[in-house]
Amino acid sequence: MRRFSIRSQCSRSSPRDLYEQALHGLWRIEFKWDTMRLAMKCFGCSLRSRTAIHTLLLAVSLWPLQAAPTIFPQPREFALRDANFLLDNSVTIAVPTEPSNEDLFLARLASSEFSDRHHLAVELRRVSFIPDEGRFIVMGSVRNPLVRRYCARLGIESNVPEGYVVDVSNRIALVAGADDAGAFYGFESLRQLIERREIAGARVRDWPYKPFRGIKMYVPGRENIPYFKRFVRDFMALYKYNKLILEMNAAMRLDRHPELNEGWIALGKDLNYTRRDRAWGPGRQLQDSANADAGDSGVLEKDEVAGLVRYANQYHIEVIPEIPTLTHSYYLLARHRELAEIANAEWPDTYCPSEPKVYDLVFDVLDEYIDVMKPHMVHIGHDEWRMPVGACARCKSKSYTELYAQDVNRIYSHLKARGVRVALWGDHLVEPVRGKQIRHVPNPGGVPYDAPGALAPEQVRKLIPKDILVFNWFWDESEQGLGEANEISLRQWGFDQVYGNFQPQIRDYDRRSAPGSMVGGAPSSWAATTEFNFGKDLMFDFLGCAELLWSTHRPGMPELSAGIQQMMPGVRRRLSATPLPSDSDPVTSIFTPAEPVMVRAGMESKPMPIGTDVSSIIFVHASAKPAGNRPAYEGTWNYADTADLLGWYEVTYDDGFVETVPVRYAVNILEQGWGKSHDPRNVAYEAELVQSSRSGQTFFAYEWLNPRFGRPVREIRLRGTSTGPSRGDNGILLESIRVVAKRTHQQLGEKKQ
Repeated sequence: MRRFSIRSQCSRSSPRDLYEQALHGLWRIEFKWDTMRLAMKCFGCSLRSRTAIHTLLLAVSLWPLQAAPTIFPQPREFALRDANFLLDNSVTIAVPTEPSNEDLFLARLASSEFSDRHHLAVELRRVSFIPDEGRFIVMGSVRNPLVRRYCARLGIESNVPEGYVVDVSNRIALVAGADDAGAFYGFESLRQLIERREIAGARVRDWPYKPFRGIKMYVPGRENIPYFKRFVRDFMALYKYNKLILEMNAAMRLDRHPELNEGWIALGKDLNYTRRDRAWGPGRQLQDSANADAGDSGVLEKDEVAGLVRYANQYHIEVIPEIPTLTHSYYLLARHRELAEIANAEWPDTYCPSEPKVYDLVFDVLDEYIDVMKPHMVHIGHDEWRMPVGACARCKSKSYTELYAQDVNRIYSHLKARGVRVALWGDHLVEPVRGKQIRHVPNPGGVPYDAPGALAPEQVRKLIPKDILVFNWFWDESEQGLGEANEISLRQWGFDQVYGNFQPQIRDYDRRSAPGSMVGGAPSSWAATTEFNFGKDLMFDFLGCAELLWSTHRPGMPELSAGIQQMMPGVRRRLSATPLPSDSDPVTSIFTPAEPVMVRAGMESKPMPIGTDVSSIIFVHASAKPAGNRPAYEGTWNYADTADLLGWYEVTYDDGFVETVPVRYAVNILEQGWGKSHDPRNVAYEAELVQSSRSGQTFFAYEWLNPRFGRPVREIRLRGTSTGPSRGDNGILLESIRVVAKRTHQQLGEKKQ
C-alpha cells in the first residue's frame, strides 16, 4: 500500500472530506503527533479524549489515496494538467450577447450544478468577447461565437457528430461541441471533473462509438416520477445515453378506450394479490409476462406523460414508446377478450391477427400515444408468440408465419402514414431462436402443444420492411440457437439492429459491432421503475453498457465490476432524494470490536450501546460468503425479498421503540473478500466498499438514516435470519458502527462562517 503524510490533506480538508477519505479508500498513512493534532482539530475533537484518538486511528486505518479525476465513460483522449480551475463566487459563466436556447440551457445547468452540489453562486453574464482578466466558463457548440473564437485561438476543433472538446486551464473552462448534443455531452464530462470546488485542469477530446445508446424501462408510476427525472438528468445524461425505450401498455389515460385503463388496473391488482407475474393458459401453457408493473400498475394522465417526454428531450434523450402488439397484449385484452386468440384464458395475452376489429382498437391506442408523445419511432413488441397452434378458430387453418408478417405490415403501414418509424423484437425473424414455422412445446407441467415459430429466411426477405429497426436480444453466444450468426443473418437481409437486453459480457464486441448496421444497444429493466429495483439489479448493466456504447475502452469484467462498485456512492448521492448526513457532518466511531462480530443464521449479537441522538448510523459489515439476488421481475409483488435477507439490525430507542434495518445481499452488503473473486454483476448500490488495514479484508459501509430525529438511540442488536435461502453457514461480519450525531450549535456556527 502507498503511504503518504496526513499534513497536506488535513490542512485543507473539512471533517466530511476527512471522513470521505477514510471511508472510501484502501490506503494507510504515516503520521506524527503534531500532524495528529492538526487532524484532530479538523475533526473538531480533543487529544484529551481517548475516544477521539481512537476515532482518528480507526479513520486512518481506512485512509484513501487521492484519486485522479476520471470521466465515465472513458474518453478517447484525456490529458490532465497541473493547474486546476478554482471554483468560487468570482467565476462567471459567459454566454454570447445573443445566446441560443441551448447556450442558455447549458449555462443554467452549470449554475444549478454549482449551487445545488457545490454551494456556489456563479454569475451568468452576456459578453461579446472573453475578457483578458477573470475566470470564465464558456460552453456551447461551434455555432456559439465565444466558443468558436476561443477554439480558433487554441487551435482545436471538434467536427464529429455528438463530439466535443473540453479544455480547462486555471482561467478558462471551455466546452466546445461539434453540435448541440456534443456541447451537452462535453458539459456532462465537465461535471465529472469537479471535485472540492475545483475543475481539474485537463484537455479532453471525445465522441461516441455508437449513435443509438438506449435504456429500456417501464413508464414510472406517479410516485416514482421524481426518481425517473433524477435518473434521466443525473444518470442517463451524465453517462451519455440518448435513447429511452419506455414501455407504456395502458398506463396512460386513454380517452378513446377508458375500459383499457380499468382492465389494466384490475390485472395489476389480481397478479399482485395472487403473487404472480403472469397468468397461465387453459392447458397450463406458459403465457407471456404481463409487465403489469409498468406505471406501478396505475394510470398517468396525458399531461404527465407528455411532461416526461419533454423532460427527457431537453437532455438530448429521444423517447421511444414501446406499445406491445400481437403478444404481451394483456392491456388490450383484459376488457376485450372477444379479440383474443384464446378468449377463455384467465387473462388473455395475445390478440387474434385474423380478427379485423383488432386493428380498430390497436390503431386507436397507437394514435392516442402518438398524439401525446410525438415520437419519431414506436417499438411494437412482437416477441414470444406462445399461443397454441389451432387454439384460435379464426387462425387455425392459416399459416402462422404469414399471419405474423401481415400483422407487422398492417401496423407498419399505419405508423408510416403518421411519419413514425417501427422497431420490434426480432426473435420471430430468425429460425435458430424460434424454430422453423411451428415448434413443439413439451410443457411437462401441463398439456403439450405446438406454437408458432420463426419466419423462413425467404419470408423475411420478401415480407418484412427493411427500414424496421430490429432489437436483437439473442446475441449471447452462451445459449443454444443464439449468438452472432443471427445478427449476421439480419444484416445480410438489410436490417439495422441494436443489441437489446444488452449486457456488458458480450463476446467479441468490437468485431461484432463494427458494421454500420449495428447501430447500438439498450440494456433493459423488466420491473417497475424504482430506485430500489434499478439499484439492486441494473447498475452493472447500465454503467457497463454505457462504456460499450460510448467509449472504445474495454475493461475486463472484474475491472469493470470493481470500478462500478467504487462509483456507487457517487451514483447514489445523485439519484437519491435524501442527502446523507455524512456528506456535511463529522462521523464518530462508536463501536469498534477488536475482531469483527460474527452473527450466523438464527443467532443474535449482544446489545451494542449507543446512547445518543443520531442523524444516521453507518454499519461497516460484510457477509461471510456470497448469497442470492434474484431479478426483481421474479417477485413483482415483493421486490425487496428477491434479494436474500441475511439478517437485520434492531435499533432500540430510549423509549423502547425498535426500528429494524434489513441487511440484504447486493443491496447494502456483499461478501468479505469481494474484489478478489466474485460474480462481476454483484455490486451493492447502497453500500460503499472499504478495506481495513487492520485485517486486510473488504467490508461495505451502509449509512442508515434515522427516522426519529430528537429521540436518542439506546442500543443496537444484530440478528441473523433463521429461514430462507441464506440460512446455514452464512453470516454477517460487523466490523464497526459509526454515527453522525446531532449537530451542535458550535458546528452550526462553524458552517455559517
